[in-house]
Amino acid sequence: MILVLLTFTLVCVFHGNLVFSNSNDELTNVAYSKSVRLSSFASRWHNGFYAVNGMFSDFIHTLVEKSPWLRIDLGARYQIHEIEVFARSDCCGYQLHEVDFRVGMKIHKMHLCGHFTGHASTGQRIVVFCPSNTTGRYVQLQIVAGYSNYLTPAEVLVWGKHVY
Repeated sequence: MILVLLTFTLVCVFHGNLVFSNSNDELTNVAYSKSVRLSSFASRWHNGFYAVNGMFSDFIHTLVEKSPWLRIDLGARYQIHEIEVFARSDCCGYQLHEVDFRVGMKIHKMHLCGHFTGHASTGQRIVVFCPSNTTGRYVQLQIVAGYSNYLTPAEVLVWGKHVY
């Protein structure tokens, strides 16, 4: 009897996962391979593409400036659930600090999704959950404190779903 109940439970859990994974509510990384602009970049080896290429071993690198930023053009309207940023894994995680995360339909009219306080550690994963019903085409990260900063994240993932 216990074996039958255990088998039934496993089948129900497995079936439930299958249904969820095929539902329209599934979140995907909507930033993957999208267009990225930076406030500046140190070299062609560290341009915006490296923030959304799916690899965590490379990174973007701005020049030193007061408020460096990175902006992803998702190309369409998305409901944004969360934004993940990974600090460089080779060194210099501290360069990712005091970051505002903004989302909007227009680059000059973006709303605050969240903020990361403090300095990241090398390789740290930072997650910001956006308020319910946050929608937009653009996602921007910007260091908002200090006078001489580099922005050097390894990867940015934006979890959401397309809004028609």
